[in-house]
Amino acid sequence: MRNNKWAFWAMAILTITLLTTCRKEIPSGTHNTNSMDDLVISPDFNWESSMPVHIKVSVNMIVQNIGKLCKISVYDGNPSQGGNLMTTGAAGFDYPFEAEWKLPTALNLIYIQAENDNGISLLDSVEVSGNITYTFAQSMFKGSKEMLTEPDCSPANATNTLTGNAVYNLNNGTNYYVTNSFTGTIHFSGSGATITVCGTMHPQLISGMGVSCSIVVASGGTFTYENTLSMSNGARLYSYINSHVTLGDLNLNGATTKVLNYSNYWTISSQFIPNGILENYGSMTMNNGLKITSTILSVVQSGSITIHGDLMLTTTLTNNGSIEIFGHLNLNNGTLNNNCKFIVHEDLTLTSGSIVLNGGYFKETQSLYINNPAVVILKNKSLLSANNYHQGVTVTASGSKSTIKATGQAYITGTAKVSGPIEMITSSGTLGSGNLSNFINGATLASIANATNIINLGDCNPEGAGPNATPPDLDADGVPDNLDAFPADPTRAYINYYPSVNVFGSLVFEDLWPSKGDYDMNDLVINYRYKMITNAHNYVVDLEPWYFVAAAGAGYSNGFGLQLDGVLPGQVQSVTGCSLQNSIISVASNGTENGQSRAVIVVFDNFNNIIHRVPNGGSFFNTDTTYAKGYSDTLKVLIHFVSPVTQASLGSPIYNPFLIKNMNRSVEVHMVDHLPTSLVDFSLFGTQSDDSNPSAGRYYKTSNNLPWVLNLPVKFDYVVEKTPIIQGYNFFANWSESTGVSSTDWYTNKTGYRTKNKIFH
Repeated sequence: MRNNKWAFWAMAILTITLLTTCRKEIPSGTHNTNSMDDLVISPDFNWESSMPVHIKVSVNMIVQNIGKLCKISVYDGNPSQGGNLMTTGAAGFDYPFEAEWKLPTALNLIYIQAENDNGISLLDSVEVSGNITYTFAQSMFKGSKEMLTEPDCSPANATNTLTGNAVYNLNNGTNYYVTNSFTGTIHFSGSGATITVCGTMHPQLISGMGVSCSIVVASGGTFTYENTLSMSNGARLYSYINSHVTLGDLNLNGATTKVLNYSNYWTISSQFIPNGILENYGSMTMNNGLKITSTILSVVQSGSITIHGDLMLTTTLTNNGSIEIFGHLNLNNGTLNNNCKFIVHEDLTLTSGSIVLNGGYFKETQSLYINNPAVVILKNKSLLSANNYHQGVTVTASGSKSTIKATGQAYITGTAKVSGPIEMITSSGTLGSGNLSNFINGATLASIANATNIINLGDCNPEGAGPNATPPDLDADGVPDNLDAFPADPTRAYINYYPSVNVFGSLVFEDLWPSKGDYDMNDLVINYRYKMITNAHNYVVDLEPWYFVAAAGAGYSNGFGLQLDGVLPGQVQSVTGCSLQNSIISVASNGTENGQSRAVIVVFDNFNNIIHRVPNGGSFFNTDTTYAKGYSDTLKVLIHFVSPVTQASLGSPIYNPFLIKNMNRSVEVHMVDHLPTSLVDFSLFGTQSDDSNPSAGRYYKTSNNLPWVLNLPVKFDYVVEKTPIIQGYNFFANWSESTGVSSTDWYTNKTGYRTKNKIFH
């Protein structure tokens, strides 16, 4: 009796010591729960480690790029630091990129990139919080762009409204709004007053616009003023995309006085002589010429300017957009730096000043005369084009080879030379005057038909040169070739991956439904990656899932399928790549399963047909560490749609996968609250351990809300045979009982997250 008493206390002390030691090894926040049945799970928990999000990315592009698309790419990390591509597609003017996606709940930041065919790339990080909406407000063309905040024209903010035909004296620093129609008189009597035009403003008179006063024409607003608008002392006129501005005359006076235009409908009737700051990212029409002569003038031109009349330039103008002149260019000792498109429709004689083309296009539609001491320099695949070309001074080039093109005749006179990496091309390959001695330092002469220097067409260059001067969008789908994954196929443009380009996800199943299993979640472990081919409209053309079996810790010969809940069987043209060898699946001619109201693709009917066991490897596959590991074939399924389907109708990956139990086609195991297919045996719902209620949309949950399937956004390290998942992952209970809010990275291999001897390696 005494010996037993001492034995009892010795065992008790040992037990307490062991429990204390084990408790110290469990990280803060974990449970001591070892049984799945002890978990307290909310009936609303979906058991997902990924959350569905709607991603919407807009790009405010300037007028000459309307109709051209840029490429949007979404990464799970900074791409320059190894971030993986997830989804990609097109965005353009008033045309956002939108995608239905699932992001790991442990992911806090995504990176969004916008690229255009001019080589401009913008990248920004965005916090993951619900649906994601982001706008790239910077110019996708060369040059910087001021960031503007769109004015709020909502009724709650539109106080101090200007209406009717009244006279208003605007006070210091006060915001005023035109929400309907205003035709009265404005006197700016103080500094810093702002008028935001959300409706129609057509005043009789505006006076005193100075001292940081502003007129802001919001998107959808119209501002018309036939008289002279005088601006000074830091006054500002801002106009947004889809606004309308019409002016009779504009006096822009002062180094801080500013016109900033995003509108595609901006017109001035009189000759415009700016003497301040002019920034244009939209489309401006000047009906009586433009005179750039002021030494304090600052011009940023990344939009489109159309000039009816002459352009006089006595200072420096840098053009990063489009300028078209229906008149003369008077380059009176001024300098034109042209990085994009410049077109002149009247004869042009250059006798002073400089023109520097840097990858730019300069077109004289009639005759161009270059005389001493004018300077013309070509850089980096520039194109100087004229009908008749007359050169009386040396023209030089540097960088990549440029082209001088004369569609009529070319004349080189006196000692003038063509010097450097330039190919001059004429219709005949000859000169009206001059000879090959005029070409030095690598310059050459050829006919247009035999040109060798290729300058492709683009937004800045509508003409091009060379035998293979193809449009940058060969298949004419709106996606530039250098951004198009399928440049010769108008039906395809982009490649998307889920979870991402270099990452596989995992589906882990218990296969005893409608009974509970042992919750080792390794009866069937499928690793997957989805590849989606989309077109220029971001519709899905092809869906290409890849699957392989990582483990099968069960005695059943289970199959696996995929249901596309928003797609009808007739919307699928073909399915290839499946393994159906046991005559239990009836397949239509397009590869979808017969008898289904939705498109169902059975990927394999028996996993044993695609795995390769090692000799004497045991009855289970890759779940018992005492046996060597086998491998699986990878099934590369291709689902091609009759017509491209929207991502909204297709849904977010991984769609609706399911297990077919032991080759019994009527017994399916889906993720929680996912619809079964039309061929399921509905009489099984609500039996044994299953607590489904189809009329309430409740599927595949036990009475205490446990699942039969988990989806992980990584290649999951599952537990060894007969070990509940809750015993292998120390934060699993914390995650599941918090409805997925806490311990969102429970499945990772961070220190203390796993009981390592219970994980299959």
